[in-house]
Amino acid sequence: MKRSVGRLISILYRKNQIYLNSVMKPLNISTAEQPILMYLYRHNAVTQEEISAYLQVDKALTTRTIQSLLEKGLVTKEKDEQDKRCNKISLTQKGFDMREAMVEKFVGWNKIMLEGMDESKRELLFELLEEMVEKTEQYDLKGG
Repeated sequence: MKRSVGRLISILYRKNQIYLNSVMKPLNISTAEQPILMYLYRHNAVTQEEISAYLQVDKALTTRTIQSLLEKGLVTKEKDEQDKRCNKISLTQKGFDMREAMVEKFVGWNKIMLEGMDESKRELLFELLEEMVEKTEQYDLKGG
């Protein structure tokens, strides 16, 4: 059987989802909510469009996920002062208070995946993955 980058990445993605579902369950955070919260920890008070663009997901998914975060009291949504068509999403204190626990879980996953790799292998891994992402971004993958 030939080696497949896509297959290996898919396996890692599924294992990542299993791990995160397990460790985030006590925090009542879903796998769809995790990346939005992590983005807000670094870039609070951003538009839904910015979140969708960064995560490369459709706006409908972002809207549904933000609605769930609103219901849990983790974020607020306000009209953007500069552009009333846009909503600014910000963390509440409750959402911000979860930061340390969430980051700890993500660090745990990275430790599992990178365990036993020396620094040069880690650096090469990130360089190669970043190069792969850059290459795929130049194609219209939906256009066929």
